[in-house]
Amino acid sequence: MSKVSFNGLSMPVFTAFGWAGEEAAQKFAFEQLNLFIASLHASLSPSVQNELPAFGLSRESQGVYLAANSDVERDGHIAFYARPLSLEIQLIIRAKEVLSKGFSAADKDPLHAHRLITQLGPEWSLRIQQMLQEESTGSISHYQDLFKDSVTHFSPEIAQELFAKAAYLLDQEKWHIGFYLSRRWSSEQVSVMGLSVLPVMREQIDQLLPVLHYFTGRAGRKKGTKRAAVRRVAALQEQAPVQETAVAPEDTFTFIAELKPLHIRRGFINMTPKEWPFFALNARSETRAVTVYYEGLYDKKSAVWRMQPDDMARLVLGHAAHEWLEDAFVPNDKIELIVTRLEKDEIQITLRPVAE
Repeated sequence: MSKVSFNGLSMPVFTAFGWAGEEAAQKFAFEQLNLFIASLHASLSPSVQNELPAFGLSRESQGVYLAANSDVERDGHIAFYARPLSLEIQLIIRAKEVLSKGFSAADKDPLHAHRLITQLGPEWSLRIQQMLQEESTGSISHYQDLFKDSVTHFSPEIAQELFAKAAYLLDQEKWHIGFYLSRRWSSEQVSVMGLSVLPVMREQIDQLLPVLHYFTGRAGRKKGTKRAAVRRVAALQEQAPVQETAVAPEDTFTFIAELKPLHIRRGFINMTPKEWPFFALNARSETRAVTVYYEGLYDKKSAVWRMQPDDMARLVLGHAAHEWLEDAFVPNDKIELIVTRLEKDEIQITLRPVAE
């Protein structure tokens, strides 16, 4: 028997699932999906193949999967669903024992867990589903969605509250949680990719792995996480000072600045000399690269400069963050900077308007 090679997911693969009763078309589509997942698994690095050794086809869900366990639901897995108009990739974790580790860790370190999810980008959506296990039958059914939206709307405040609630629910016997991260491509877009669909999806898997590791409890997490400092961030975020001010705990501080026309036009935000030591790598350093987070987006092209002659700290925004500043603010508006030191000594600055 000659071996059939994978050449890409053509449009008939997608349209087949919109035809009721077309068994021949669906048979062809399932064969192509099977070839796709086998080829994708073969193209993964050996380390990722070891992490996700199981793969196969699910006719019931009209998709294919890569899984950490042959019993797919016992651990996290990555699925691909073909529909008439789209191909969806989805990270799925529903095993209670597995997720309880992840949400317990996220509750202790919500900023880091939030970052892992939201840095995937605005194309991704997050769903956290609360499910009820019936005492009499043991069956599990949908109860409500704790969150279901684009990751751009998954704010640090929402994340902190949700992680705490999910961790609590998973300690209760009757409650289960479903964790889903998903992204879609149009079927037309995928059909013209041809074999390029393999490296594209391989890249998506690489991006999902840190989230999979964290929420299944397999990843080493930061030591010495200071929960009190994180809670201080939340307390500071609830304040709305009407004048420029700064508070500097060990791992985080917040700062309120008033924007002048030059600040908006040139894309920078001034702090004071008191803030510079937080950013300084050493006594001679003049700049410090930082990550800026705003409205669900990340800008890694920003930096904090030490300005002479008084050592004032100035946040100089990257192009994307500068465009947002120009669109979102007018002169004399106030902006809040929430500055946090993350693992590996990375500094993240969250920017948001201050409501008058």
